[in-house]
Amino acid sequence: MTDKELLERIKKSAEQTAVPDSLTPKNITKKLKKPAQRQKPHRFPPLKTASAAAVVLLCGALFGTALQTKQTSTKHSANETAPVNETIAAESGKTEKEIQAEKRDEPKQDAGTLYTVAKSYRQICDALESASLFYPETAETSLEDSADGGFAAEEKQASTGIAESLSSRSAKKESHSSTNLQTEGVDESDRIKTDGRYIYTATDEKVFITDAAEGDLRPVPPIAPDLDSAGSILEIYVDNDALLIVTERCDTKLENETYYKEVQPDSTDTTSGFVPLENGAEDFAAKKAYIQTNPSVMLFIYDISDPASPTLSGSVSQDGFYQSSRKIGDIVYLFTKKGQFADASSYAEDSGGVIPCINGEKIPTDHIYLPQNGNGNDGLILSSVNIKKPDEILDQVMIIHSYVTIYVGTDSIYFYHNDYQNNATVTQIAKFSIENGTIQAVNAASVKGSVLDAFAVNESENTLRVLTTSYDSGEDTENCLYIFDKDLKQTGLLSGIARGEEIYAARFLKDTAYFITYRNTDPLFAADLSDPSNPVLIGELKITGFSEYLHFWGEDKLLGFGYETDPDTGSSEGLKLVMFDISNPADLKTAGACVLDQYCYSPALYDYKTILADPRQNLIGFAADLRADEAEGITDYCVYSWENGQFIKKMLQKLPRETVSDSVRGLYIGDRFYIADSAQIIGYDMEDGFRQISQRTLE
Repeated sequence: MTDKELLERIKKSAEQTAVPDSLTPKNITKKLKKPAQRQKPHRFPPLKTASAAAVVLLCGALFGTALQTKQTSTKHSANETAPVNETIAAESGKTEKEIQAEKRDEPKQDAGTLYTVAKSYRQICDALESASLFYPETAETSLEDSADGGFAAEEKQASTGIAESLSSRSAKKESHSSTNLQTEGVDESDRIKTDGRYIYTATDEKVFITDAAEGDLRPVPPIAPDLDSAGSILEIYVDNDALLIVTERCDTKLENETYYKEVQPDSTDTTSGFVPLENGAEDFAAKKAYIQTNPSVMLFIYDISDPASPTLSGSVSQDGFYQSSRKIGDIVYLFTKKGQFADASSYAEDSGGVIPCINGEKIPTDHIYLPQNGNGNDGLILSSVNIKKPDEILDQVMIIHSYVTIYVGTDSIYFYHNDYQNNATVTQIAKFSIENGTIQAVNAASVKGSVLDAFAVNESENTLRVLTTSYDSGEDTENCLYIFDKDLKQTGLLSGIARGEEIYAARFLKDTAYFITYRNTDPLFAADLSDPSNPVLIGELKITGFSEYLHFWGEDKLLGFGYETDPDTGSSEGLKLVMFDISNPADLKTAGACVLDQYCYSPALYDYKTILADPRQNLIGFAADLRADEAEGITDYCVYSWENGQFIKKMLQKLPRETVSDSVRGLYIGDRFYIADSAQIIGYDMEDGFRQISQRTLE
């Protein structure tokens, strides 16, 4: 049996097989939502035939269908766009604008040998056609920002700190919370934002605005962008007088495809096995109808200098499903994923259809990157836009690949993904610089093992640090720390860390790396990176349980949030807050811990935007689901502080049963605390024991 025949049999069998209840979206989400403890990932050998690839893809298609859920996030930045060197501008006699335009006009460079710039439209078509041999046609799905294997480590990252931000419209100029970020200075979007006076809540069709001055919750007319019946709002940014709304829509239409029926060799054409139409054998041809879905993302930018009378400043559109976005100063970087490319071989050199569009124009051929091994038929599309000129695209690129995870630093973007070489997993990394919105490849590199936590990738002063976990032939684990210079050349390596364990959480503070590994106990490690050519492991501390999320609490403390576990069996015994003393990285200590044994899950463990961790205000806020034996389906919102060496519970608010814990946000403005989701906002007076003082129900 040929590979083609096997693929057809598998496809027909899959179409006739009912999806079991255990694999329905509802049950899959439920199973994924409340893990008792993290399981050891399995390592798979590379797929060597189209047959094996088809089996894996069909399993992934069923699983991907169950995972089509939207997740969202945010934070606004006070940083301004990095200025061009004024000395260079003066010496050249050119304006900064002219210099930046020249940089964007420079030819795109290869990212090492990992991604190379396409030389022609035909080369792109050939690459896509070659990839289709390994990836049969499937319906396109959106695996939202799930960094790493459908669950992006990007969804499990946390902020390096909360930058104090002051509202230009607040009479008292009060402090307020902001969205938890992966990288300080790199803003992220979310469903709920505040600018220090107003609270902005994104729902599917509107952005509700609530005036929270003096602790009251007064409604302001909502903003409803021009969406069609298939459009919806995903996330928002708030930056002083600008509101950015990220939306997504799907243009669905019915297409027809002509195909030929197979006939016996003794028919009119004994050589091909098919009857050509030109011979009058129309009965042997048929048309197959299929649904073609063309997703696109639109970014609306509003002037909200007067929130009661917002005006649309402009908008940009980009093909593909929304994957992520970032904002650095005035520049927004928009990432979308475009899959299910049409049959590339059917398009002529000057035809459309294969190349996605940004603002209605095809991405230039010389801005498209082809993968090294050619086995990708999806496109990661990246564009940059200045919110001061919201109708213009500064730059754009597309990387043809199946899936990549994104890490965005203040000066560079890193794309990384797993690959299998010589029966071992490696992580391939590509670096692109993003100076003033100009996207240019720098280089590529590979490291042994997998990145299991997105905070395990970190850039500081153009130096990249990466923590990985890999398996040897005996299925034992090894952890490594790699250091790369600005050109992505490896300068240092620390290997053989915590054999038999794997990395669960990581955090970098200046020249020190802190990371959690786990088997049945939770070791916290500290590594000195001050010499990039010789990283050194300097500290280790073991406690029970493990942390899934780490957050610096000033210069000498590190907050951990995860699970308490039985040291003998590894079984979960509830959620756990722990404060590490890192004042001396060579002598790590536990300053205090608190086990919340009534809870089994919190979205803060895996989605950093759902936690409020603010050492300046001394607030730790998160939603937590009660254990089944306590009250299944009930979610509490908990607020703790760190006082005198222990965690102090400040508030516990039971949420309505229909509340989705992942959608809840805790925020503060001055001395008022708010619990918000898409349905309501509840206000509390922190100076009066978190007494409830206001409430607003949204439409």
